[in-house]
Amino acid sequence: MGDVISLASGTAPAGDAGAAPAEDVDAFAARTAREPFWLDAVAIPETFREALGVAVAEARRELEPGHPAEIVDALVTLADRHRLDLLDRRALELDAEVMAAWPRDLWMRAYREIWERWAWRRMPTVGDFRGPLGDAIERRRRRYDLLTTLQARLRSRAGPGSLPECIAALERAGPGVRQTWFKAAMRRDPGLTPADR
Repeated sequence: MGDVISLASGTAPAGDAGAAPAEDVDAFAARTAREPFWLDAVAIPETFREALGVAVAEARRELEPGHPAEIVDALVTLADRHRLDLLDRRALELDAEVMAAWPRDLWMRAYREIWERWAWRRMPTVGDFRGPLGDAIERRRRRYDLLTTLQARLRSRAGPGSLPECIAALERAGPGVRQTWFKAAMRRDPGLTPADR
């Protein structure tokens, strides 16, 4: 039938939204990506939502891209230092554009690795720079996607909690939605009239 979740106080199940250290947030995001029913099966405390917001901001910072102009300058310096024939300007700019989409700190790590170990008599390609990074770029992108997906799912499940939030939601809704809601309210409360709208 599936996993049984203990709702009694005590130890939280693995991947549960508990005290919410960063690794718990990541584990819960991965788990709910595979099994979204967990979002409805466990209570999500406010501390977890706050930790999730911090984790999303951190994941966004970790994906901050580089600057193509900075990368072009670094490639020119590398070519001068190793006495390599420089690519034509357009190819250099295209390489820089591709590498600028990577997180800046990972680009710097790859550049340092190439700077220290490059022994070929040709200019390194984008693939040569990507090699030392392994799957680090994809892991960061995947983490960001999981966290933002979890954040969006929690936001969509959280309906208005107070009367002012309900009123604000109704004001944002179109007139057809408001009319439908009011008719439903009239069915539940016979004392309401169209004048109460």
